[in-house]
Amino acid sequence: MDAAQSWSRTKWVFHFMLVFAHFSLLSRAEDGMYYLFPLFFLKYPFRVLIALLVKHRLMCCTCLSLDVNRTRTCLVANGDFETPPSGGFPSEAISDGASEIPSWSTNGTVKLVSAGEKVSGGMLLIVPRGRHAVRLGNDAEISQEVTVEKGSAYAVTFSAARTCAQMESLNVSVPPASQTVDLQTLYNVQGWDPYTISFEAEEDKARLIFRNPGMEDDPECGPIIDDIAIKKLITPDKPKDNAVVNSGFEFGPWMFQNVSLGVLLPTNLDEETSPLPGWMVESNRAVRYIDSNHY
Repeated sequence: MDAAQSWSRTKWVFHFMLVFAHFSLLSRAEDGMYYLFPLFFLKYPFRVLIALLVKHRLMCCTCLSLDVNRTRTCLVANGDFETPPSGGFPSEAISDGASEIPSWSTNGTVKLVSAGEKVSGGMLLIVPRGRHAVRLGNDAEISQEVTVEKGSAYAVTFSAARTCAQMESLNVSVPPASQTVDLQTLYNVQGWDPYTISFEAEEDKARLIFRNPGMEDDPECGPIIDDIAIKKLITPDKPKDNAVVNSGFEFGPWMFQNVSLGVLLPTNLDEETSPLPGWMVESNRAVRYIDSNHY
């Protein structure tokens, strides 16, 4: 009986997917990717459709891209820290356990901060996207295990800010790959800059770690991070009429929607991979990767 019901539900889901694809419109979004937009949303109330999907357990999270140059993957859970903890978003959320920030493991003093909250020096915190971010105290870290493809290269994109005027750094690692980024606040008057690093997956599972190296004298200081995403990198084939790979810089790290600041590429001569396929970065100044959809 259970097997029959399961098979019936499977056929129903399959038929629904066929109807969805038939009555959908392929449209290009601002981030350069292509999405399927269901035309029947124009005919039926949105709430009614959501209720039907939830009732039949068809509601899911989908990341669909038909542009191989900008493949997005849903690898990082709660990368924007907007998923509330079990007890909601408290005003003072200092966590010492893994359950305080959903989908993340923590070590040391990790604080879930909100937009408008006062940080060191009485400054009001501005969050680049959403309302929440994470501040790392001295020697504190957050980590998450992600599923990857062994042997493939990936780029980690994240936003980071300082809480004090003094120099602050952030170590980002996917062991054995590790890189320390000096937070400089170069382009954004709000204090945030997006960064990217890369790594090559050695196994089917990888642990992404963000750590405060503990350089601050003031315990109230420490880097704040938000908007974490991982994108699988694709190295283009060498063109027949050009010896330079990725000469148009069309292959690169993930770019968040509606962000005009681009992504900062740290110097990576000592790394085996690069978030900009075909290129290595060496510079005393920041190198910013931009695209026409955001700049």
